[in-house]
Amino acid sequence: MLTGFPAPAIAQSDGSESYTDKLHLKNGDTISGDLKQLDRGKLRLKTLTMDTVYINWIDIESIDSNKYLRIGRTDGTFNNGVIKKSDLTDSLVILDRGQEVEVPILVVASIQPIRVKESFWRRLEGDVSGGIDYGKASDILLINLSSNLRFREEKYELEFAANWNETTRTPDNNSSRAELGTTYTRFLRNRWFWKASGGFERNQELGIDLRTLVGASAGRYLVQRPTVRFELNAGLAGNWENRTDNTTTTSVEGMLRSSLDIFKLSLPVTRLSVNVNVFPGITESGRLRVNTNINLRNEIVRDLFWDLTFYSTYDNKPAQDAESEDFGIVTSIGASF
Repeated sequence: MLTGFPAPAIAQSDGSESYTDKLHLKNGDTISGDLKQLDRGKLRLKTLTMDTVYINWIDIESIDSNKYLRIGRTDGTFNNGVIKKSDLTDSLVILDRGQEVEVPILVVASIQPIRVKESFWRRLEGDVSGGIDYGKASDILLINLSSNLRFREEKYELEFAANWNETTRTPDNNSSRAELGTTYTRFLRNRWFWKASGGFERNQELGIDLRTLVGASAGRYLVQRPTVRFELNAGLAGNWENRTDNTTTTSVEGMLRSSLDIFKLSLPVTRLSVNVNVFPGITESGRLRVNTNINLRNEIVRDLFWDLTFYSTYDNKPAQDAESEDFGIVTSIGASF
């Protein structure tokens, strides 16, 4: 079954344009590299001589960078621009559309570079993982592949997700579970947002050959702390299904979604994610679908991680002769980029 960073020191640049950001630390050291992001109280910097390092936000005295940045505040608002002056004992001064905006250091929650001058492909971030399990006694083969991609702009984020699980038992008793989807998130004031999503699903255990789902929702980040994030949103979805019993259905559903992320910042970096999606039937009265996904991710070494995932899919009105619930545990290893 598939299943320390060095202490701060002075890093020298080879003159490459990608490594021109400088962090001046309170202990007097200066680190040169490529600023990646500030998240969960740690600033990630890619260097030439120390690979990628994570530096506590409170240990940085000032930043020199000409990158176009998206500065997120603790109240959910954002500023976009280039750092003109940084004194992390006081505030950041951002040149935002020709105007200087002062952001108190205590309200800075995140920093993300917006690569406005780079191609679409170079601005993609994401990960890919896979796992395989085989038992000779039961003659069951389990295969899992998944990938997530993200594209960030000033006021929105675009996500792509793909997941495939194949279970091989006997030649006439195999099952396939697959998902392919995209989500557009538009950021609003005071931690509010709206989302538009669409995708395709296949789950032979529940009697679904192909499901096409298109939805829209609005929500809010109820908790945004360095180690905990929780969001809740609600909306409507259109559901088109081709079932294994040769029937088709078209329906409108309610859509309630919640997402909880808990982070452990000390090494090894660990993240626990819990996502629950509830779809109560509107035009198909009495129907209820619930999708649950719990993922524990543990970093093995830089950019390499181990995943343990529990998934559950419930439908109280499945196709004829199909199961009403499908669940499983998947282990995999993967890499982020």
